[in-house]
Amino acid sequence: MARRSRRRRLATQTTSSATTTLVRFLRHRPLSECEAKDRLEQLGFSCEEIEVALSTARDHGWIGDRVFARLWVEDRMLHHPLSRRAIEEELRARKIPRDVISAAVHDHYPEERESDIARGLAEARLARLGGLDEMTRRRRTIDFLIRRGFSSSVAADSVRRVLQGSDHE
Repeated sequence: MARRSRRRRLATQTTSSATTTLVRFLRHRPLSECEAKDRLEQLGFSCEEIEVALSTARDHGWIGDRVFARLWVEDRMLHHPLSRRAIEEELRARKIPRDVISAAVHDHYPEERESDIARGLAEARLARLGGLDEMTRRRRTIDFLIRRGFSSSVAADSVRRVLQGSDHE
């Protein structure tokens, strides 16, 4: 409670507007509209100030759930690959509408890529676990893929294919 009241005092003491504050937030990373609203509320801005800031940001194309969802999917694909389902769950947790999530995942993470990504992750993980016996490597790699959101069947199939491929070399 003390932190919240201190934040409210700071927000009212500064000459910074909600829009300026929002722009500062957006310099660090994209935000969903809900995240932006929550962050501004935490700083003690009024509902009217927040709505003006969000409206201005929308009008200038600085913020929007569709853009945020697209960027989120693309970032995950490049830097921390997950299953389609796991990415959808992350976006739902950020309160992105279901239709926006479906469109972003459909457009930027085709179903065909999921098994390729799982195989690539399995290959890298199996290589890192090279000093262990095959059963341990297999189990740990399958567990790793399941933690990344892949189904147990996709995880097991990916590991099997990678191990079969390395047997033929």
